[in-house]
Amino acid sequence: MSSASTSSAAAVAHTCGLGKQQRRRLAAFDFDHTIVSQNTDTVVRDLLPSHLIGSSALTDLMENDCWTQYMSEVFRLLHVQQVTESRIRDVIRCIPEVPGFVRLIKHLHKKLNFDLIIISDSNSIFIDEWLRAHNLLDCFTGIFTNPAEFSPTGQLLVRPHHQQTDCKLSASNLCKGRVLEHFVIEQDLRYNIRYDHVFYVGDGNNDICPVLRQRACDFACARQGFAMEKHLIKNHNKLRLRANLLIWRSGFELLDQMCMLPQLQGPPIGSQSMCLDVNCKAEIGRRASAVAGPADRQQ
Repeated sequence: MSSASTSSAAAVAHTCGLGKQQRRRLAAFDFDHTIVSQNTDTVVRDLLPSHLIGSSALTDLMENDCWTQYMSEVFRLLHVQQVTESRIRDVIRCIPEVPGFVRLIKHLHKKLNFDLIIISDSNSIFIDEWLRAHNLLDCFTGIFTNPAEFSPTGQLLVRPHHQQTDCKLSASNLCKGRVLEHFVIEQDLRYNIRYDHVFYVGDGNNDICPVLRQRACDFACARQGFAMEKHLIKNHNKLRLRANLLIWRSGFELLDQMCMLPQLQGPPIGSQSMCLDVNCKAEIGRRASAVAGPADRQQ
């Protein structure tokens, strides 16, 4: 390798952080019936008069599995009924946590040095409001959900997180498995953070996709008695789940189970370590080659 190529490799290793890889742990959470004890959408929907909730227009949307369109109509009707933004925010703040989850989140973030993210089919207004009310917003590295805002007239408007047709396990507006994979890859490529263990915590059928993409060193954490647990156990052989399965009833119980794992013993992960493996050296060479000019690569 020429001196120019050597300089390029050093520059790439320095700017990309390839020489100082961070080994960390990640916990990804669903929101409804996982962190909070209810479904945020239905809590807000129940602000409508009962005769509107049972109307044929809403019933048809629900029966046709058009949940995003269903909730858009709910938010429109709430606006027509003059249910204010402050009323909606108030009811979200008052939803109880699933017992022990505030403690679990704070312990993972502050004591065990986890990176935390939320992947939810709720929306950004609801999640942000609840986390702020419980002083948890700063605990999360990222929140991936349907973007929302109140219009100038006070109507709640929600947009899909993305549109997808590839994953049959997920809704068209959010594939949680894709989001989780993209986050892990981006952390690696952009920040040189490699997750030794990924914990996915959820309850519903839309939490099946992300756990099926997990590695053997990861953990699928399913709420006992809910659809995710039932589906994983009933179809265990067919699904070929590679991750370790943890069943939990509360945040207290899940924290106890996690703290007993051999993988989490010892000091918290988070310090940078020198990356000397062959793959890392190959990556430095590949990126250096991309940076170097054609003449440098030929020498």
